[in-house]
Amino acid sequence: MTVIPRKLLLLLIISIVCILIILMYNIQLREEQDISPTAPTLHGEPRDAPSAGEQCPLVPKHPADIETNVIFPTLELEPGWMRSREFWGNGYEDRYNRRRTMWPQLPLRVIVMPHSHTDPGWLKTVEGYYTSSTKSIITNVVDKLTQHTNMTFILSEASYLWMWWEEADSQYRNKLRALVDSGRLEITTGGWVMTDEANVDFFSMVDQLVEGHEFMRTQLGVRPENSWSVDSFGHGGAFPHLLAKAKISNMVIMRIHYVWKEWLARHQNGNFLWKQTWEKDGTDAPLCHNFPYDIYSIKHSCGPNPQTCLGFDFRHLDGEYNEFTAHYTPVNEANVKARSELLLEQYGRTGSLLPHNVVLVPLGDDFRYSSPIEFDQQYANYMKIMQFINSGDYNAKITFGTLKDFFAEVRSRMDQFPTLSGDFHVYSDIFSEGRPAYWSGYYFTRPYIKLLGRQVASKLRNVEILYTNSVGLANKDGYDIPKKVLRAFYPSLVRSRRALALFQHHDAITGTSKGFVMDDYENKLNTAITELNKIEVVLVEYLLQEEREGLLLNSNISHTNWRNKGEYKEEEQDIVLSPSTRQPIVLINSLPHRVEKIAYIRTSSLNVCVYDANNNMLDVQIAPFHNTTRESKLDFSKFDVWFPVSLEALSLSVFYAEDCEWSSKPTNVYCLSCPDSEKLTSVHLKKMQDGAVQLENQIYKLNFHPETRLLRNVTNKVSGDTRPVNLDFSSYTSQLFRSGAYLFDVEDVDGVPTESPIFTPLDISDVVIVSGPVFSEIRVSWMITGQGGLATFLHTVRLTHDTGSLSEAIHIENLFDFGKSPNFADYEFFMRFESGIKNGVDRRIFTDQAGLGMVERIYAEQANIEGNYFPVTESTYIEDSEARLTLLVDHASGASSLKEGWLEIMVDKRTMHDDARGMGEGVYDSRLTRHRYTLLLEPRNPKVGSSAAPLPFLSPLALRLSRYLEHPISTLLWSASTATIKGSTGLLSSDFPCDYDLVNLRSWRPSSESQALLVMRRLAPDCSWSSLTAADCEAAQANPVLRFSNLSAFFLPTSLTGNHRSSQPSSPFDLFPMDISTFNLTFT
Repeated sequence: MTVIPRKLLLLLIISIVCILIILMYNIQLREEQDISPTAPTLHGEPRDAPSAGEQCPLVPKHPADIETNVIFPTLELEPGWMRSREFWGNGYEDRYNRRRTMWPQLPLRVIVMPHSHTDPGWLKTVEGYYTSSTKSIITNVVDKLTQHTNMTFILSEASYLWMWWEEADSQYRNKLRALVDSGRLEITTGGWVMTDEANVDFFSMVDQLVEGHEFMRTQLGVRPENSWSVDSFGHGGAFPHLLAKAKISNMVIMRIHYVWKEWLARHQNGNFLWKQTWEKDGTDAPLCHNFPYDIYSIKHSCGPNPQTCLGFDFRHLDGEYNEFTAHYTPVNEANVKARSELLLEQYGRTGSLLPHNVVLVPLGDDFRYSSPIEFDQQYANYMKIMQFINSGDYNAKITFGTLKDFFAEVRSRMDQFPTLSGDFHVYSDIFSEGRPAYWSGYYFTRPYIKLLGRQVASKLRNVEILYTNSVGLANKDGYDIPKKVLRAFYPSLVRSRRALALFQHHDAITGTSKGFVMDDYENKLNTAITELNKIEVVLVEYLLQEEREGLLLNSNISHTNWRNKGEYKEEEQDIVLSPSTRQPIVLINSLPHRVEKIAYIRTSSLNVCVYDANNNMLDVQIAPFHNTTRESKLDFSKFDVWFPVSLEALSLSVFYAEDCEWSSKPTNVYCLSCPDSEKLTSVHLKKMQDGAVQLENQIYKLNFHPETRLLRNVTNKVSGDTRPVNLDFSSYTSQLFRSGAYLFDVEDVDGVPTESPIFTPLDISDVVIVSGPVFSEIRVSWMITGQGGLATFLHTVRLTHDTGSLSEAIHIENLFDFGKSPNFADYEFFMRFESGIKNGVDRRIFTDQAGLGMVERIYAEQANIEGNYFPVTESTYIEDSEARLTLLVDHASGASSLKEGWLEIMVDKRTMHDDARGMGEGVYDSRLTRHRYTLLLEPRNPKVGSSAAPLPFLSPLALRLSRYLEHPISTLLWSASTATIKGSTGLLSSDFPCDYDLVNLRSWRPSSESQALLVMRRLAPDCSWSSLTAADCEAAQANPVLRFSNLSAFFLPTSLTGNHRSSQPSSPFDLFPMDISTFNLTFT
């Protein structure tokens, strides 16, 4: 028997224990970090496989080298150089001189890039510009680049290229394709338009890019790699992320705050990787080049001295006289040396602002190169300069080139770039007057058409999804008639896509085009809604009929409201109900989640019963129609009917209404001037009592001021917590000629903005309270007579009595009509909430970035009110350690927090004077508009530790209600005389998890194979806030699978716009929080 020494035995035991621990740890690691082979990676390295069933994962924020919201408040906004309008000074000149000595080791490389900025509408309509300029520009590009074989050009907007392509013959088409293939003509960005980046919602921003790329890919064989976005009025954080998802690796921006331009130049950070806060690093971020000077014109492109640059614009047309023709000096043998060296110095100064010494020089301006001779003039003069410099001992090389050439040179000299997160709102220039001019006015210019655009977007998404599903079913069934009918509708669908895409142009949705041009955009949007409605009724009939062999075009289905809106009473269809026949009502839920909403119809019947498909009677609330057109009056010839509905995910549900014996609870209607003579079974009319007003449901108690009748405080009945939320309406007085379509600047006293009330308690014309089984609400009407006639204002606050998520919010509507001009001339209107939220002395506010995510804003004192109003497309909130105040909006606007606890949102404006930014007229066409909001006062969730610092985002409740606001249910009437219909049709086999969105399901051109672009995303809701009805969004769920009810499909991953497709199938639910994934879906 061998005896093992005690020390050796002890060492052996320790070793065995260590091995066991390592084995156990490895097993645990494999269980917790199972790497999915199809899971996407965000940072160029594997990450833990996502769990689609995990509803509230903590998403960390990763710092960037440059965080715009942190740096901007520290910058000097009125620097000493501001009056000279250029930041170049002795320090920059010294650096240039030092860098010049380094050219032998790091030669100056200059890319001169001819371009023409062609707005699809501004001072002319898109057709007007095409006829007068753009058609000639594109034709000249083809002719002159074919002639001058080393000249280059870039084109960006697909909208104009499509118009040209439709008219071009095969010879011109082939020439253009050849130029693209050669690389001398580059298609940059390739969206339908150069999109605005402040007012555009997520769906529309994606869809215009998809529409443009589909045209470029199918007709030109082009897949853009670089982006040129140089005229958006400030640059948002969402667009660069979408570019990256579309596999566009490089981008150029231009319009950012003048102090940002100086800061980036001073630190030589003009090139940066623009990442998102949830991205670990910049591996997947686009490389962004900030153009260091004011704008894309030749005057501001060659270097820091605009007067010098003017002399190098060689356009010289007979009869044309302006500032560049005054500087016109053609290059010849006698002056080529002096002229070349003068220009080289400007290029060199620009190169000194960047570590790589590569310079991009845009050579163009608005609608340039419309004349063939300009190509020849610019080409001939620049070729002389290029040949002289390139053949001399200057350690510099200058050539024509494109963005692709520029970024290739940059990346060949550098492979490490700083990262940046955030955005560049609010934009300000100084080039007009040498003092700040903040471009925050367009956030709320012409809200009526901003809202119309959002309604078209929601309708288009709805129809896209139904259409894709219907085409898949028709191909599966094989019946000829449905296939032919559905294919015949595809051109109408494309026209509607393009009308919406055109409206995302940075002079369209912004409201910054001339009035008649805005009318043209509106007409196009209205036509799109009309066409989409026609398609929708056919799709509803097809999907709900029992047999799908046929399909009628003259369907007896109609919408109750063609816009789902109802500004005007004539937009709502009055339904005639009968006690003998039930009226089918079809409700469409386009969300991939079950929703609980309140449906609405208008009828001449006083007593109405509503049933679901299983013949269950629903709660109904009835009230006389409240007409506020000329005066506040209850109209007893029409009745509004509301009923709560629960609709399954992505479904068409049928309900039935009839004139009946009244058996539900009556609605109490209180008003200042109720007619005593009316005796109604379903409605009890009562006189309004003096004193304070109170509304309540099972969650909230709201108190209203006894005189103003506006909200004053909110009590959460569950927690017992009462908080002040003082709602008020007021206005700022516009600075003449400095506030208008683009700019926002208001009168002030010692830096404090001057405010004027819109109306007072003396202007109240009526107060109506409606309380019933479905909801309780207060309606306050004001009427004011001005020089332009009557102005009417209707403000509504509602609490619902259901048990769903609607009951946890305060629902606000403002139906405002300022009357005709000059009523309220030079007033800018806002709605403000003064709360007890302690959002800090720096007044931190969070606003969404085109619906992609939230960004934190810190108040910059020097920027005053105009520089602290930020764009909002979907949501904004302020918060402290105990509560969050969230406001959800249904159209783009601007928001700010001017004092601690304040949250205000702009409503409308009427600025009578032009603000000198090119439009040439004021904004005096404001009109009757219904603004919808959802207000939440959310207590912090005690189950979530305060040490957690999640990514800023909406709560699960706010996210759900934002979807409700964004995508209202469509309501249609089905003639009772038509064939038997199904009770409901659900298009999905199961709901999406709460944090998943179906952005779009967009058909490619119908063929024998049903294919579509499926765009999905996973969000990162902040579960730090309590909710009684969204608790299901916090609980873990089984990993979902995307299955359609009557169709099979497989999914091939692709880039955002379908340009780059994988051959390996993947699951749409393999997403990390904040991921966007796109698939080419094929129905089988």
